Amino acid sequence: MERMWVLEASMKYPKQWLVAVNLVWEPDNKLIGDVFMVTPDKKEAYDKVMELICTGEMGKVMVVEGYDDTPHIGSFAVCSQ
Repeated sequence: MERMWVLEASMKYPKQWLVAVNLVWEPDNKLIGDVFMVTPDKKEAYDKVMELICTGEMGKVMVVEGYDDTPHIGSFAVCSQ
């Protein structure tokens, strides 16, 4: 596990799903946590979060989607060549 700012983790793992555990708010309004798992599968990430919430051993748990820099207009992805 790697302890880091959640926004930084989402930038580090683009287009992936992150499971963050042991989340705490820092005084400067940053959410800090441990990156427990990185996966390209959204369902797998949410299943792991539900499992961790049921056990209650990892504190606050959440799923974060990695940053995706693909420009969007409405509901269409824009691809330039």
